[in-house]
Amino acid sequence: MAFWQAWRFWPRKAAVQQADPAMRAIAEAISCNLAALGLYVDSRSYGRSFFEIKASTSPKLITTPDGTEASGIALLLAGAYEPPSLVFEQINSLQRGLGRAMVEAVIAGAKARPDVFRRLRVNDLSPRLPDGRRWWEHVAAAHPEFDWVITHEEPFGSAT
Repeated sequence: MAFWQAWRFWPRKAAVQQADPAMRAIAEAISCNLAALGLYVDSRSYGRSFFEIKASTSPKLITTPDGTEASGIALLLAGAYEPPSLVFEQINSLQRGLGRAMVEAVIAGAKARPDVFRRLRVNDLSPRLPDGRRWWEHVAAAHPEFDWVITHEEPFGSAT
């Protein structure tokens, strides 16, 4: 008997570790949509309830906001959150229109199973636009079928 079996550590039964089929379908749809934009995509499942998806113009999967090396997006599909949420963790676009295209690709993938994710979360660090709203507020207005949670918090350690 292995150590982890004796102490009931990882790994658990295979059925517990497999991703929820609905979440897997959404992750696959999002990944396909992002790949169709010509991005390198990495999608990983963490147990039944979490997926992480990174997509970038760089094979290094760079998604750093305000980066100058590559465009990219990082997402968390969190089925264990209450309510289940799709979280836009990072986004950066060096090409005009690519940021919007990446976001629309993600939203189209989420619509593959609209019963799974109703809540979309993002921390919006974009500047105010001429109409007084921020970029993500425009995205949310274009997709009222989702419940949006938009925060405006600066990253930890960014204050001077």
